[in-house]
Amino acid sequence: MQHPKWPCLIVLLFPFSLAAKDLNTLEQPFLQAYSGKSRQFVEEQLGKPVKKEVAVKPHNADQILKEKGQATAGEGDSVEMWYYQGKIQYAPNKYFNTAELTFANDKCVNITFANKK
Repeated sequence: MQHPKWPCLIVLLFPFSLAAKDLNTLEQPFLQAYSGKSRQFVEEQLGKPVKKEVAVKPHNADQILKEKGQATAGEGDSVEMWYYQGKIQYAPNKYFNTAELTFANDKCVNITFANKK
């Protein structure tokens, strides 16, 4: 008895479905959809980002902030930037090609659009 080929095909295609989707959206709906959302929610909707970066705090940042009388972030804060590519329309016939989502402690706290080569 031969094994059906469908399960093998599904297994082979599944990892590719998690890859980042090329964006094709308007600026304001994108901001409304992902601002304040968790990493898990964003990844479920957009797939894995094309690039991730982790923010690094300068070695003397806490000292400078204390001198200026400003509050410092907690020791356990985790800041990560995720990058997606595609077409984000901000005006008629004008598009950004990159979206950067900044997460602080698993919450999307900032979204920036740019045109990167």
